[in-house]
Amino acid sequence: MNIVSPVDDLWKNAEITYWIDRKFWGQGIATTALNDFLKIEQIRPIYGRVAFDNLWLTKSFREMRFCKIGKEKGFANARQTEIEEYIYKLSD
Repeated sequence: MNIVSPVDDLWKNAEITYWIDRKFWGQGIATTALNDFLKIEQIRPIYGRVAFDNLWLTKSFREMRFCKIGKEKGFANARQTEIEEYIYKLSD
């Protein structure tokens, strides 16, 4: 599992991105790792994007008090196609 929070040079926003192998989905690993990461990373607001059909990550973000603020199209490398993504924001 990888979690990173690069700050976008153009917009100066921190954004969480992470990947976890499908065989570990639904076990609470990502939620635990995200919670631990947010205790260390203090930049706020911090943003995250979720594929429209990724219910596990959506649940994790909501449990961490991220609010859904929008949606847009984005290229999903794993799928090699453009998909709809939901944008989430954590303010505090």
